[in-house]
Amino acid sequence: MKILQALLFVSLCFWSNLSIGQHDFSSNELIQQGQYAQALTQLEKSALTDSIQHENLQQQAFCNYKLGRLAQAKKLYYLVLEKNPSSTETLLQIANIAEKNYNLAEALTIYQRLNQLDLNNTFYWKELARINIRMERAKQGIPYLKKAIELDGNDIESISSLANLYLNDSKDELAEPLISDGFCLDSTSIKIRHLRSRLSYRKGNFNAVKTDLCYTMSLGDSSSFYQRLLGNAYYRLDSMPQAKATFERLLSIGEDTEQVRAGLAFTLLNMDDEKKETIYEASSNFYLAINLGKSDRLSDYELGLADVSDKLGDTEEAIKRFQKVINRPRAVFRLAEIYEKKKLDKEMALLYYDEYIKACGRMKKPTADCNFIELATRRISNLKTTNLIEASTISVSIPKDSVEMVADTIRKD
Repeated sequence: MKILQALLFVSLCFWSNLSIGQHDFSSNELIQQGQYAQALTQLEKSALTDSIQHENLQQQAFCNYKLGRLAQAKKLYYLVLEKNPSSTETLLQIANIAEKNYNLAEALTIYQRLNQLDLNNTFYWKELARINIRMERAKQGIPYLKKAIELDGNDIESISSLANLYLNDSKDELAEPLISDGFCLDSTSIKIRHLRSRLSYRKGNFNAVKTDLCYTMSLGDSSSFYQRLLGNAYYRLDSMPQAKATFERLLSIGEDTEQVRAGLAFTLLNMDDEKKETIYEASSNFYLAINLGKSDRLSDYELGLADVSDKLGDTEEAIKRFQKVINRPRAVFRLAEIYEKKKLDKEMALLYYDEYIKACGRMKKPTADCNFIELATRRISNLKTTNLIEASTISVSIPKDSVEMVADTIRKD
């Protein structure tokens, strides 16, 4: 009898353990099939022993996470963490949930904890940088990226991220060697090509911009920011048909933004044909850019509209429009040109050319508006030594004869 009882006890233990094993397998299978609600129901009903409670809690937390119950998932993960404070998997899940809840301070704390557990893990250094950047503390992310590069000099992701931060902070001299290193590591990297195109644009190397961005587009890159940059580069290279095609392509894919409309407007304004239909189309796009406008470039579009009036032969309207933005040195210069060439008013032309030079001299940091100081000086000299009829026949080509295209080359990737 005692032997039979003993056998029954052993049998019961065996089937109990088997049942638990089958139950766990069934839960795992349901999770693998994506049936998280059913898996969670089975996990919550499980009669747990201490030996499997840790795994069960992790699975419950995971199912809650997949079902969008982030608060419950985080609560369960913290219970798991109490039993295993060094669980990197659990810490990573908590950090992920914290980010989804926009609790970046908590995510940062968790990554700092992970970083202390493994100071040689470049991923944690990079995540510390990324979270700081998301918290708009980019400068605090720089030392973390430097450390990641120190640990792994071939980590192109860290190299490109640090170069991007330097470009955003206008520290091109620090970004340039990083971009060169990244290009040596992988010349096919779209990210590195993007960075190099931004740097090239700032340096005025528009052919290099075209080369890099045509290459990235050939690889399938269709990011609107860099297509706009390419359009701007074509514009600066006087390749107006290509610039027009680029901006129109952006509009065709739904990128109807201030920057695209403005780019198209300036391009149309400077097309070689100068047909009235083209000028009217430029005017329409300037108005659309103004309506969409939220940037600090609205005065550029007003200057563009003034140029539209001038090209259409409405001199008085052009003068009125330039006077509306008289605080811009370029408007002063264009008024001087109009009085010299259209109004044949020597005294007013001299007055405006002189004021243009003075206005640029008062600026602490001259902008592209002040690119024509030498030209204005020559014209003053010509006006003073020749009569106005002769002066008005002088043919001096101003690049684009309009507002300079200024591309936004700041990215916060």
